[in-house]
Amino acid sequence: MSRPRLTIGTFGEISVQRTPGGKLEARARYRDWDGKTRLVQATGDSLKSADRALRSKLADRTLFQSSTSILAPDNPFGDSVTYWLEHLDLEDRLSRTTRLLYERNMRTLVTPAFGNLTLREIGVARCDHFLKPLAKQSYNRAKQARVVLRLALGLAVRHEVLLRNPMDHVSRLHRPPHVPDALTPTEVNAIRLPIAYWEAGRSPSGPRPDGQLGAIVEVMLGTSARIGEVLAIRRRDIDITGAPPSIRIAGTIVSHRGEPTARQDHPKTAK
Repeated sequence: MSRPRLTIGTFGEISVQRTPGGKLEARARYRDWDGKTRLVQATGDSLKSADRALRSKLADRTLFQSSTSILAPDNPFGDSVTYWLEHLDLEDRLSRTTRLLYERNMRTLVTPAFGNLTLREIGVARCDHFLKPLAKQSYNRAKQARVVLRLALGLAVRHEVLLRNPMDHVSRLHRPPHVPDALTPTEVNAIRLPIAYWEAGRSPSGPRPDGQLGAIVEVMLGTSARIGEVLAIRRRDIDITGAPPSIRIAGTIVSHRGEPTARQDHPKTAK
């Protein structure tokens, strides 16, 4: 009669034998997540130490192992970052600006703190300890770091490299109280005056005026649009016959490294 099959994540009877070098070697069969049963071994100077070493080794074998040969729980965190960025490129759902922003935040904010760790060593307490001091320095940087770290570890969970995402259990980030600054009429006029002076050709320094700066500032004041959105306005986005006249904000200006500045359709236009 054949031996009963082990349940995934369990091991069979432990046997001990002496090696040619004089140490004791403990062995046991372990059934991994892929369904294959493998022999796991550990040595020690005594029967108890060999048994403890083997049981510790068996306990470290996670039930969830990578469904691919690319990534595993013992891989450095940097490998998972590369894997995550490649996955973003394959999905091709993000705008180029957002993709580059994610990579920059991961490289500059997260990797310096986690670069010397393996995926298995990243837990809730470590993530929490990383975000809290960062949030004291800058809420926005902590928020950006939290987003990319959560996404990268989430991919590892979906691909069965990690059992859970530690970012699901870190404490919430609390935005510090902030009162928006609004320009007073005096401050607005203080901006308009030097622009008018420069556009009139009276200023000896700076580039030659082309008559656009004053119009750009007035549109920003009248619409609260960002500078990139204002520069992306096309003739067909303007309706001066309506009551009141209106401007449709439907794009922005982007500048990627090594590429010419170009207009990009606003990613939220369709929504």
